[in-house]
Amino acid sequence: MTTNTLDKKRNSNGTYSLFSFIQKLDPDLQSSRSAKEKKNLEYNYGFVNFVAVQTRNTSNIVFVIQGVHKGSSADKAGLKRGMEIAEINNQKITTSNVQTYYSKLMQPSSPTSIEVKDKDGKVYTIDSGPIYVNPIIHHQVNGQTGYLVYSAFESGFDQELFDVFKEFKNQGIEELILDLRYNGGGDVTSANLISSCIAGDFCIGKTFASYRYNDGRMKALNNQRPIQKFVYSLYDNLNTSLSDGGLNLRKIYCLVTDDSASASELVINALRGIDIEVVLIGTTTHGKNVGMEGVELTVDTDKYLLFPITFQAYNAKGFGDFENGFTPDYEINENKPNGEYFEGYGDFGTESDPLYAKAISLISGTDLVTTTPTRAANQAKEQAQIIATPNLNRIGMIK
Repeated sequence: MTTNTLDKKRNSNGTYSLFSFIQKLDPDLQSSRSAKEKKNLEYNYGFVNFVAVQTRNTSNIVFVIQGVHKGSSADKAGLKRGMEIAEINNQKITTSNVQTYYSKLMQPSSPTSIEVKDKDGKVYTIDSGPIYVNPIIHHQVNGQTGYLVYSAFESGFDQELFDVFKEFKNQGIEELILDLRYNGGGDVTSANLISSCIAGDFCIGKTFASYRYNDGRMKALNNQRPIQKFVYSLYDNLNTSLSDGGLNLRKIYCLVTDDSASASELVINALRGIDIEVVLIGTTTHGKNVGMEGVELTVDTDKYLLFPITFQAYNAKGFGDFENGFTPDYEINENKPNGEYFEGYGDFGTESDPLYAKAISLISGTDLVTTTPTRAANQAKEQAQIIATPNLNRIGMIK
């Protein structure tokens, strides 16, 4: 790692974390990301992510839900964005077990059932499936503005994603708010689909991205970066033209955070490469300008997928140096939009969500209230602080 500058992200304390990873395949799930045309079963309660919040002068910690996948056990039980989980299996969340319980909720390794209790004492029983995790968290059309919350680039859900864009086109939207704030990446093909639908006719025949590999591979390619075109005319995964969902937009609004990584950043970069204006609202993106190609390995009777970093991505203008992330045009920290303390999360697609409200303000030219009135006034006075934003699994930019 002394010479590898691409497969790591330096942390503020001088350490670094790796982008590459290895994944053991569970034979009971019959899951393989190499079968990109298929949805992947996984153990999942249905939570997009959480933040851990503690009120001042107390030891009470709650997990605040950032989003829930449709059709999951959590969704069916009635758990929603902004709700607070105070206990898990009758155990309170503390500073010593916060990471353990986060892993229990976000990364179950088997079919399990647990009880979670909200701050009001209501108990919800949820199970980890297995399920197909739908990355389309929310979408809506208000007037001529479409809004999509998308949590991962999963090619198994490309048809559902395309259906959203067909709905947007049928309803004649002229503005788009693309919410990638919890999207850690995924399949390059799906990133191309969403970019092609946004640009429509403006991307025909143009370069979506080019790729630089290691010195050995580049020498075999005569040091010419392979080029990937936009797939608007024919998207192989669906065997169709994307014209029914082509929006022909020259400008979009994109909601982002540090959890917006890899394929999310690829979309931003690709669109800017063909002069589509991408207005960023939120906080600086993660900064992952490299991607990976999966290799299946068999060790004894166990199967694994190895995802090493193998390429760096560039847009049509040759820009690919976004390892420090993309800086927002309008900086708003959803975790403390009005000051020092956490105030809760507003619902997706409402003016109580400060990032969405800012986008609507820019579109309409009317200033909207960007407070998040999801916590009672006395709770705000308790000065709730986020003590941890547990690491979101960034699955990468996968070809």
